[in-house]
Amino acid sequence: MTHPMIQFYQTYKEEFKACPESILEIGSRDGKDAELLRSCCDLAQKNVYVVEPHPFSYHQIIKNFPEFNAYQFAIFDKVGILDFNAIPPPPTGTELSEKYLGFMGTSSLLKKNKEVYFQIPNMTEAAWAVTNPNTWIKVLTVTGQMLLQLIDRPEIDLVKIDVEGATYDVLKSFGDDLRLLKALHLEVEKIPIWENEHLYADTQNLLNYYGFKELSYDGIYFGKNQGDNVWVRIN
Repeated sequence: MTHPMIQFYQTYKEEFKACPESILEIGSRDGKDAELLRSCCDLAQKNVYVVEPHPFSYHQIIKNFPEFNAYQFAIFDKVGILDFNAIPPPPTGTELSEKYLGFMGTSSLLKKNKEVYFQIPNMTEAAWAVTNPNTWIKVLTVTGQMLLQLIDRPEIDLVKIDVEGATYDVLKSFGDDLRLLKALHLEVEKIPIWENEHLYADTQNLLNYYGFKELSYDGIYFGKNQGDNVWVRIN
């Protein structure tokens, strides 16, 4: 099976008849998806921008990809200092496996919806406690418009957003500058996996308003109610 990021890269080339020249990943976790996209494009690392508010994840990214443009804050439709549940890494000496990375990857500005999670087969209070510790920290949040001012490019070609329930809020924070993004790979939800989140239909309405075309939705988790969603800007 082709990796989703490789498919995303191929989709861009088919739609825009060109090779991408810039990459932005919001909610990066480990920088690996941004790196895979970069390798597909054969770009210099200086053309890659990653945003990750989790302190441990951010430091892993700058260690492993020192030439990426990395920003340690969250993107949200509100500027300020907000609470962020930063799922901790494993104890010192424990291998940082995909399992632990998966736990850390559910760090979010939003609270998980326990009612939805307990519909998962074999979910127990003990399992819930392991995968959803309350480790809230304060993080800086800025808007997508502010991020683009920092990046200072006329437009961004490939944009991956995986922000655990806050996809709509991130997109909305770009305002009219959303049109400066050309291709979007999003994580979206059709049911409220996170408390008070905007769902897939809200994201569709927003992107339709700003002139984007939806290419695919691939349901993966929660009975296919959470998955990958790809859009391209209509020129």
